[in-house]
Amino acid sequence: MSGAAASVVDALAAVAESDPAPLDVTADLTVETDGREVRIDSFTDQVMVELPSMGVALSLLRRAGVRRGTLAGVAGVLAAADLTARVRIRGTEAAVVGADAAPGRTGRRLSPHVEIRPGGVALAALGEISGAL
Repeated sequence: MSGAAASVVDALAAVAESDPAPLDVTADLTVETDGREVRIDSFTDQVMVELPSMGVALSLLRRAGVRRGTLAGVAGVLAAADLTARVRIRGTEAAVVGADAAPGRTGRRLSPHVEIRPGGVALAALGEISGAL
């Protein structure tokens, strides 16, 4: 895990150990990654992450260190705080991370708190392909 990613997970773990459940979050953010805007909106215990493309989603997954456990760590902290992140790609829900996740086979390999929505991922990918034609 990279130094920055480890620091984020360590900080989130410290929050989780302080018994944060349940938390409510209010946010209206726009951040830029790979030159593209990512929207993060939140109300109560639901955090909505809107990604503009599959390319941005894959780039974030690589940076999050899926293989190194960063995603699993973040998912566990969200669940401990009774928070859920709903990740949408091009308007289609592709993943649920945290408290409300109901992982299938793929998600369970990553974390008990990561739900991959294959249909949503496929629709987002098809939308991106058809938009490029």
